[in-house]
Amino acid sequence: MDASEKKRKIIIGLALVATLVAVVLVDDEEEEMIVDTAQPVTAKKTTRGASSRKSAPATHNYLDVQQLGQRTFDPRAGTLFTSMSWAPKRPQISPEQQAAIAQQRAEAKAKAKARQPAPTPPPLQFKYIGKAIEGNKTWVFLTQDNENYIAKIGEKIDGEYRLDTIDEASVTLTYLPLNAKQTLPINDSQTGKF
Repeated sequence: MDASEKKRKIIIGLALVATLVAVVLVDDEEEEMIVDTAQPVTAKKTTRGASSRKSAPATHNYLDVQQLGQRTFDPRAGTLFTSMSWAPKRPQISPEQQAAIAQQRAEAKAKAKARQPAPTPPPLQFKYIGKAIEGNKTWVFLTQDNENYIAKIGEKIDGEYRLDTIDEASVTLTYLPLNAKQTLPINDSQTGKF
């Protein structure tokens, strides 16, 4: 053990001893600080004579709880534990007025629906590449965003479209979320004939 380590252990040991002494002294001070509770003092009448030297037993005059009675509340105070709202109260509405309001709301909803245009399918993003015919089966080759698709009539393409018809001038697809038919024209001059 080198000198610096020995010195450090001695300092730690002295600090531990000082802490223990402080704890013992604090515990002793707390025990000395116990305070007795005060006892009620009763007034004694002193009379001259021998009887005054005898100590009479102390009598305590406690208040009888039954003398207090029940607590009564003033009815003008109202109920104490109800919820309060600072918002003004709504006026009473007759059933006829309620029916008129409901009809106005229904008409407003109908007008709002009438103003909204019917949803339309997105424009076709497919490009026609070509088709292959084998007997009575025809396959169409389509591309979209660098992805190629091969489909025959009745098959789904990309989960949103279904191939319905194939003819010499166009391919008909159905946009499934809206059940809307869309036509993709076939331009043989761009793709070449197969």
